[in-house]
Amino acid sequence: MTETASNVVVVPGDAAVPARTSAPLPLSLLESIEKHQAEADAKNTSRAYESDWSAFERWCDEHDQVALPAQGETVAAYLADRASLVAESGEYVYAPSTISRWVTSINVHHHREGLRQPGGLAVVKNTLSGIRRSHVRPTRRMAPLLLDDLKKVLIGIDIHSYPAGIIGHRDSAILVMGFAGAFRRSELAKRVLEDVVVHSQDGLHVRMLTSKTDQEGRGSVKGLPFGANPLTCPPCAFLRWVRVLDASQHEPRSAIMKLLREARTDSHICHAPTPELDRLDPKGPLFRPVRRGGHIAPGPISGDVVLSVVKRRLSEVGMNPRHFGGHSLRAGFVTQALRAGATTQEVMRQTDHKNPATVEIYRREHDPLRQNAVTRIGL
Repeated sequence: MTETASNVVVVPGDAAVPARTSAPLPLSLLESIEKHQAEADAKNTSRAYESDWSAFERWCDEHDQVALPAQGETVAAYLADRASLVAESGEYVYAPSTISRWVTSINVHHHREGLRQPGGLAVVKNTLSGIRRSHVRPTRRMAPLLLDDLKKVLIGIDIHSYPAGIIGHRDSAILVMGFAGAFRRSELAKRVLEDVVVHSQDGLHVRMLTSKTDQEGRGSVKGLPFGANPLTCPPCAFLRWVRVLDASQHEPRSAIMKLLREARTDSHICHAPTPELDRLDPKGPLFRPVRRGGHIAPGPISGDVVLSVVKRRLSEVGMNPRHFGGHSLRAGFVTQALRAGATTQEVMRQTDHKNPATVEIYRREHDPLRQNAVTRIGL
């Protein structure tokens, strides 16, 4: 039996009969397929791909080149042109990592259209390799916020006056939980109350349904233990903020002011009853915007708020915020843990890093004296 190009099945000795073909799929299923394909990439990644592709299309229009399908020489010329741009400071405008992402974005767009990916061609690979070699510069990383500096920042936060104490409780919880949990700032911003469970022996269990390294939602649990110091005890910081959050919804202003005045960071509250959690909507966001006058908005904060909290609170205690950001909490945990003798595997258990080499970057850049001969020569 053979099949011809016209979808007709020919059986030797028999008359030709039409081959079976699939019926058209319902529109609802086609829309469902499209929806799931759109979810295949993280939203931020998808936005970056689309932005990169739009920039490539504009460049092709300006230089009379075809963007889809793109020739290897076209992509290589685009990379070389963009790589040559220099800022007033004398530095190249685009880092090699950014230019590499453009190639990925161009490849992704071609792949979606069922076309050959130009990034795999030798002319593109060699051009990109040359750019990496000629544009070598240090990777810009956020400085880690270490434990002593975290304590300094927390001591400087006003949690007693009204209304400053309301946002003070929120920011303290963001800093302590962000550090102890090695959270990315987007992970902190997305947490809802039911993600956090107070555990009688472990402290806090924080459920993570998705993360940067778990886009398919297999899920994990981060443990934030009871701390010896009430100031940096994650369950205490969490419950202090929960009490304020609950009071803002169920108590008059006078009761909130009293709660702030009596707030303590020199004694533990982590083993106290938690009726506040029963009164709050479990699906409500954990960290919320705080407006002028101390009004707590119902929606969640963004990752940019975490960045702002770190920079603002460091500045308030006289630390230069220039090299710090939202990632400084995560970097601070990794660096502090490594300095305390934690193994790479122990660090990865909390950070959910998949590659040990990533953790080693923190050891190399932020703990350069450990196991270093320079400490033995008696300077």
